[in-house]
Amino acid sequence: MNGLRLGRTLALAVALVALATAPPAEAKLEGKTVTLGGIYPITGKGAEWGEHSKIATDIAVEEINAAGGVGGVPLQVIVHDTGTEVGQAISLARRLILEDKVLAIDGPCFSSEFEALAPLLDRLQTVLVSQCSAKPGLAKLSKWAFRNTLTSDKQLEPAVRIWKDRYKVKTAAILYDSADAVSAAEGSKVLPVLFKKDGIAVKETLTYQTKDIDFSAQLTKIKAANPDGIALGACYQQAANIVRQARKLGLKQPFLAGACTGSPEFAKRVGDDGEGSIIGSAGWPDDPRPKNRAFLKKFMDRSGGKKPNYGGMRAYDNIYILKQVIETSGVTNKPGDLEADRERIRKGWAELKGFDGITGVTTMDADGEGAGAATVLEVKGGTFVKIDH
Repeated sequence: MNGLRLGRTLALAVALVALATAPPAEAKLEGKTVTLGGIYPITGKGAEWGEHSKIATDIAVEEINAAGGVGGVPLQVIVHDTGTEVGQAISLARRLILEDKVLAIDGPCFSSEFEALAPLLDRLQTVLVSQCSAKPGLAKLSKWAFRNTLTSDKQLEPAVRIWKDRYKVKTAAILYDSADAVSAAEGSKVLPVLFKKDGIAVKETLTYQTKDIDFSAQLTKIKAANPDGIALGACYQQAANIVRQARKLGLKQPFLAGACTGSPEFAKRVGDDGEGSIIGSAGWPDDPRPKNRAFLKKFMDRSGGKKPNYGGMRAYDNIYILKQVIETSGVTNKPGDLEADRERIRKGWAELKGFDGITGVTTMDADGEGAGAATVLEVKGGTFVKIDH
């Protein structure tokens, strides 16, 4: 009998120890929904980037809600179209923050929109996280402004090195869109600095405007300069046109490009004319990891067979990061706690470390910029192939 009592006592003690050391159950949030905002350029010059972000956001929300929501509460993301217009982005962000009372906002994608919005955040006091703005230095504009992407200098640095070594590039021409914030930054600041660092002499620097369709004048000057390679600060539509027109004029030099050219549509559009082009990017849609393959299938089912650009991939990651931050930072989701909850989310983003998403591992640096490895891509057979570096 004493042995039986001793056994029961020991079992009870073991159970109590187990309860004491078990991780605390996740607290259920208040409310009927956890509400976030999204401001994406679904129309206008950046339409594909916004469309991909919207599709990826929808996929993330459906997955999260199927798995129990955020802290046990269904998630909703109110998405608005900025039309790739700065004024519209500002107006919609204010509406989401002041009227819809969202906890945080994913977007905007374009650097011009982000650069205009970020300084307003110290007054609006709501986290804004861009999924694809790449102009260097913008997250410094507010402690509420974050970017889960890689700036152009980080994307292009390994790409420049690979381009130089593979094609023995000693001289280059730069052609960039002076009307687009990230393209202008790449052409006027990022590429010249990286070329100087890698010993590449710039023989010609030329510009164009976003809506231009004829690049023959610029390409004729480049042909006369006869550089070893041609570097572009361009979004993929114009970049593809430039490459095709260059080949028609007899230019055979290898092309290099960065952030806004990192859409799978660029590789499809240039075809054989762009074979071997090197692209610095912040994501690779054909990553073979299981979670990436699962996302890619869902995305292509909804996009008419198009593969996601890295903005879409990072929008997907951002929704999951917001879920993690909300569930681990003490957010209550009570209407009276909105201001405190927004501050908790800001602190959670600032302290984010080692989030393993479909674009790789993301850690926020001291300036609110996503710190991670860049992806270098090569156009091969009408698609992007990853180059190890």
